[in-house]
Amino acid sequence: MRTGTVTLPVSLVEKMLTASESFTQFSDELEDFLLARDPKFIAKMRAARADHLSGKTRPFEEIERKIAARVKARRTTRSQRA
Repeated sequence: MRTGTVTLPVSLVEKMLTASESFTQFSDELEDFLLARDPKFIAKMRAARADHLSGKTRPFEEIERKIAARVKARRTTRSQRA
């Protein structure tokens, strides 16, 4: 009788999980490796750090409040049109 369910041994699922975790770690490390050697990325990071050190940055909460206010204003405008 078919039930539509496949039973897998625990050892196989554990191997699949280990392989998945290894691939994720490899992918993250490869991305870091490639970015660390990308002159454009390095230049952007240096510029961002200089902006941060010179005080040209704003707290995330401030930006989040401004975006939320814009979204709310757009929703209000749309609901008034309907």
